Amino acid sequence: MPIRPVRRSEPNQNAAEGNVALVETLRLAVPLHIAELRGHPTDVLIAIAGRSASVVGSKGDVLQFHSPKRGTAAEAFNALARGLAVAAIVTHGGVTFAGSHWCTVHACSGPDADHPQPDLTPS
Repeated sequence: MPIRPVRRSEPNQNAAEGNVALVETLRLAVPLHIAELRGHPTDVLIAIAGRSASVVGSKGDVLQFHSPKRGTAAEAFNALARGLAVAAIVTHGGVTFAGSHWCTVHACSGPDADHPQPDLTPS
């Protein structure tokens, strides 16, 4: 089942949308992380999301303003991509960031598309 990011046609409303390199690279990286992380237990995914949020919260500014410290931007980028991937997996309806939408529902047309209700019955 392929995972396709969906673009929304809205004017740029934040710094991330104005950074074409960041947005386009996320469009490639997030599906790769989704493929890697899909199938992990929810508690593991939530822990990954927490670590990703911590890195983005403390170092995410280097994605916009750069850093002389080697590897900092890569660490922040990977944390952002990984966090978005986890959000796409665990959040009903996927996740939208900087005009791109990632979802694990096959043929999802965007954030406003109909998404099947999650099955909450215990297995």
